[in-house]
Amino acid sequence: MTTLRIASLRTALLLTVLTIASLIGLGPAMAAGPPVGLGEVPVHTAPNAYGPGIWHHAKQGKTWYGSYRTFPDTSAYCIDAGKKSPLPKYFKNAKADTVTSARTAWALHEYAGSTSKDVQAALSAMARLDKALPHDHKVPPQKPADLGKKFAAAAKKHSTILAEAKKLAGPYTLDISLEPVMRMPVLEPYAAPESTTSPDSWASDKTDKPKVLGTPTDEATLTVSLLSASGAQVPDVPVTLKTTGTAKAPTTVTTGKEPVTTTLQASAPGTLSVTASAKVAPQTVRVFEPTSGTRVQRVITPDTPDSVTDKASLELSSQPKVTTEISDQTPTPGETVTDEFTVSGLIGDHTVTVEHTLWQTATAPRQGIKNDDAREIGSVTSKNVGNGTHTSDEITVPEDFRGWLYFTETIAGDKATKEWKGIHGQPRETGFAPWTPTADTEAVLEGTSTHDEVAVTGLRPGSEAVLTITAYHVETEPAQSKKPDGTELSVQDFTVNADENGRVEIDTEPIDMPVGWVTYVTAIEGSDVNKAWTSDWGVPAETVHRPPEEKPSTPPEEPSTPPEEPSTPPAPPEQPENPEVPERPEEPDTPPVEPVAETPETPASPAAPAPSGELPRTGTTGNGMLIGLGIVLVGLGSTILLISGSRRETD
Repeated sequence: MTTLRIASLRTALLLTVLTIASLIGLGPAMAAGPPVGLGEVPVHTAPNAYGPGIWHHAKQGKTWYGSYRTFPDTSAYCIDAGKKSPLPKYFKNAKADTVTSARTAWALHEYAGSTSKDVQAALSAMARLDKALPHDHKVPPQKPADLGKKFAAAAKKHSTILAEAKKLAGPYTLDISLEPVMRMPVLEPYAAPESTTSPDSWASDKTDKPKVLGTPTDEATLTVSLLSASGAQVPDVPVTLKTTGTAKAPTTVTTGKEPVTTTLQASAPGTLSVTASAKVAPQTVRVFEPTSGTRVQRVITPDTPDSVTDKASLELSSQPKVTTEISDQTPTPGETVTDEFTVSGLIGDHTVTVEHTLWQTATAPRQGIKNDDAREIGSVTSKNVGNGTHTSDEITVPEDFRGWLYFTETIAGDKATKEWKGIHGQPRETGFAPWTPTADTEAVLEGTSTHDEVAVTGLRPGSEAVLTITAYHVETEPAQSKKPDGTELSVQDFTVNADENGRVEIDTEPIDMPVGWVTYVTAIEGSDVNKAWTSDWGVPAETVHRPPEEKPSTPPEEPSTPPEEPSTPPAPPEQPENPEVPERPEEPDTPPVEPVAETPETPASPAAPAPSGELPRTGTTGNGMLIGLGIVLVGLGSTILLISGSRRETD
C-alpha cells in the first residue's frame, strides 16, 4: 500500500509539472503543448522547422510569431494562426499562387533573411494582419504592441517596418534622363554673328524661352531616380546601365535618397543612348497550400524581385570652339605669319576643316565688329583637324603693309558639326605693324642766328605726333654718331598732325649762333600707331659752323710803293677852244733864276668802292681837278723855260 501510494504521488507530481510547463509557454522541446483544439502544438521531433520568433499564449491557444523553415531556401510565414505547424513534409511538391500585396511583399523582400526574433515576429504579424491575403485563423492575430512586454522590441520593429513599407513599397518607376553638359560662357567670346553689335549678344535669348547658357559639349549628364508608389526615392538599389555611343561609361549606379547623376562622354557625334534596369521588391507574395495533412497552416513566402527599366537618348553633334594667337604681334612687312589655334568641342576622334583668313585694317580693329576698311590679305586651310593645338600654313605680310592684321577662323557646319565663325578683332589674334616715320632736316645759319628746317614723312595719315628738336654746341667739327655730345643750346617741342600723305613740315625758332659748330637732333615720339625715331647726332645737313672774327693786334703799315694807277686815267680838264696867249713879260735887269719844278705830292690812295646798293659817282672829283691843275702848271712852266731859252740864244 505504501509503495502504491508513493507511486501515485510521483505520477501526480509529474503530471502537475507538465501541465505548468505547458501553461507558461515553454518551447517545443520542453512542452508538448495543449491539445489539438487549443492552438498550435509545437513539434518536439522537428525543432528545425522553426526560424527566429516568439511563442504567444492566447486564450484560444498557443501560436508562433516568427518564421518557419517550411522551405529550405526561404522563410515562410503562416496566415492561419492556431493550426498545425507548416512542417516541410506537408508541402512536398506544393505549387504557389501569387497574391498582390505590395507592402507585405516589400517587407518580406527586405527583411525575410533577418536573424532577429523581433524582426521575424514583426513580419509574422504583418502576414497575419494583411487583409489582402486569405486567412483561416484559429487564434486571433494581434499586433505585437498588444502582445505584452515579451513583444516590446518586436512591436518597435513592426512599427518601423510598416512605416517603411508605406513609403517605399511599389509599384516602382525607374526614371532616367540625359542632358547635354553645357560650356559656360567665357569672358572673352570667340564666335558671334557678324551682324551683332555686341560680341556677347549672341548668348542672350530675348524670347520667352528659358535661357540656355553656353553651348553643348561632348558630355551628357545621366540622371537616375527610382520612385516608389508614394513618390519617394528608393535608395540603395543597384541599377544596371547599357550605353551606346559613349566612351568609358559606368555599368552600374546605385540609387539614393536623391536622384543620382553621372557624366557620360560621347565617343562620336550622333546618338548617345542609355538603357537602365533594376531589380526591385515585388508587389506580390507567394501563397502555398499544404499537399498533405489536415488542419495545417497555409504559408506565404517572398516572391521573386520585379524588374523595372527605362531608356533615354540624346543627339550630340560636335560643338567646335577655336581659340587662336597670331604667331607675331609685331609682324615685319615682307615676312610671314601663322595662326596658332586650339580646337575644342569635337566629340571623340571627330576631325574638321578650319579655314583661316588674314585681314588688314588701317584703323584699330574693334572686337566683334568688322571694320569698314577691313581687307583680306590671304587665306589658308587646315584639314583633318581634331581637338588640340595646331599651326596653320604661312601667309606673307605685304611689303608696304602698315597697320593692323588679324586672323579669323571658320568651320563649316554639317549633321555632325555645328558651324563655327570666329569674330573680328580678337586681341590675341591681332598683330600691328606701326608706321615708321623719318625726318629730313637742314640747319640754316643766318648771320648770328640759326634754325632747323624739318620735313617728316612716313607718319600714319592724319595721326598726331610729337617732335623734339635739340640743338647742341661743340667747339670742334662733330663726327656723326648715335650718341649726342656737346652743350644743349635749346630744346623745342612740336605737336603736329600729319596730312593725308603722312607728311609734316616745320621750322624751329631761331636761336643765337655762337662761334663753333651747332648740330641738331630730331626725335619723333612713339605712339600707338607711329614708331619712335631719332636722328643721329652730327649729321652734316643738320650742322652749321660760325668761324671766329679776325681782329688785328697792330695798325696796318703804309704801303712801300704807291698804289697802281687806275687802268683808265681820269680825263683831263677840257681846254678852251681859243686859249689866250699870255703876254711876253718884260725882261728883268738881271737874268732870272731858272725855276725848279716842285716835287709832286704822292698821289692819294684810290677811293674806296661805293657801298653796296649805291651808284658810282660820275663827273669831276676834287682829286681829279688837283691832278689836272698840276699838269697845267707843269706844262706852263715848261713853255716859259723854252721861251726864255730862245731869247737867250737870240741875244
